[in-house]
Amino acid sequence: MLSKHLKDCVMTPLRLFSILACFLLAGTVSANSPKGYEIQVQIQNYESDSLFLGFYYGDKQYLKDTAVLEKGRFVFRKDEPLPPGTYLLVLRPDNSFVQININKGKQDLDIRFDAKDAVNSIVVKGDPDNEAFYKYVRFLGKQRPLADSLRARLAAEGVGQAEKEAIERRLKEMNQEVTRFQQDLIRDYSGTITAQLVASVMERELPEFPDLDEKDRKLGQYRFFMDHYFDGLDLNDERLVRTSFFFGKINDYVNKHTVQVPDSVNKAIDQVLQRIKGNEEAYKFFLVHFVNTYAKSNIIGFDAIYVHIVDNYYAKGEAPWVEEEQLSKMVKNAETLRPILMGKIAPDIRMERRDGSKVSLHEFASPYTVLIFWAPDCGHCQKTMPKLIEFQDKFRPQGVEVFAVCTKLTDKVPDCWKMVDEKAMNNFLNVVDTYHQSRFSILYDVRSTPQIFILDDKKEILFKRLSIEQLDEVMTEIIDRRKKQGSQD
Repeated sequence: MLSKHLKDCVMTPLRLFSILACFLLAGTVSANSPKGYEIQVQIQNYESDSLFLGFYYGDKQYLKDTAVLEKGRFVFRKDEPLPPGTYLLVLRPDNSFVQININKGKQDLDIRFDAKDAVNSIVVKGDPDNEAFYKYVRFLGKQRPLADSLRARLAAEGVGQAEKEAIERRLKEMNQEVTRFQQDLIRDYSGTITAQLVASVMERELPEFPDLDEKDRKLGQYRFFMDHYFDGLDLNDERLVRTSFFFGKINDYVNKHTVQVPDSVNKAIDQVLQRIKGNEEAYKFFLVHFVNTYAKSNIIGFDAIYVHIVDNYYAKGEAPWVEEEQLSKMVKNAETLRPILMGKIAPDIRMERRDGSKVSLHEFASPYTVLIFWAPDCGHCQKTMPKLIEFQDKFRPQGVEVFAVCTKLTDKVPDCWKMVDEKAMNNFLNVVDTYHQSRFSILYDVRSTPQIFILDDKKEILFKRLSIEQLDEVMTEIIDRRKKQGSQD
């Protein structure tokens, strides 16, 4: 197999402009450079009289400047220096682009290329970052067609075993050639973003761990992979936030390679933020990115990640840029969510039956409790409750009972009992809290209905925010898992 970078990022010249995000470079950030920038660009076979200068920031692209054709060239010029990083020469009318590196103290650039074949024609005079970058792109561009043809032949029908073995040997040799080229480039252009880019995509050989069984061997290789994931990258290099590969590298670490359970994700986020803490701009970007991502996440249980970030960073003064009012809202929201996170004991609420007698959630004895908050004027509830009746009938023999809380108050409570009768919901424990004495809507953050929680016999929250469509499958999985654990014990 060829290296991941070779497989994913080598493109033909015709596709260069739209895919160069695979090969980003950047420079160091400096707000104190004494001079501005002047970037002169000459383009052959380009008919438009305007050219845009764009840049990467995190996971997005932005426009920075515009130049108009004058005397055969485009000139971007300002008195203020550019924050070093990867910039894009954006061509009209299709917004295709060519990438350049702009570094601290090297912001007077003379760039020339042919729009019909930028990868092979571009010249950025006297700039080692761009020299290294296009050297790398051209090398991979030559390797790609041969690799593709070899793989196509390998997959073709009628290929004999001897030929297959020869093709596999050649692909292995090509992979080794790419690795050697990458290693040489990292050595020869040490300190450039090109070197970091190449290091970030190189495949690392995993230890074999021959003395371990298969399960432990794979676990050992996974831990090695995660421990060495950022090798070759200086995460405190301020230039990286203005490349595209940096965001993708960190995002994959947290969301692709980390086991997607809150505790593991929290640990991965902590590791990333700790490693980039000296990179003020990147630290701010990723802390904001993480808190926004998990504040909006619809994945069950991931609100625990939001609470973790607020508790350990925002509430501890690690985000000084946040205004006091907004910070207060975030901390209060985390405080609301914390008691109803999965794994917590559900807050007790004392409710009323139809006959006026009292019952609390924690007094409701059942191996499993489905706690649902519903309202008679909720259209979704009208569809949910009949399905919940079917669910109750199916799972009651396995120890599942429903604790159904109608959220209406005071003079609207009779509407609850009316719907109970109309929908034949009498196989549930139906309860209300006429004057909201239990504060159930606050304790359970009930902002909409229906809201469904699954609790065990100790009233620990096993799952939350489920839809009625998910309930059957999740309940079955919980019961099966408990049975397996019981048999193993």
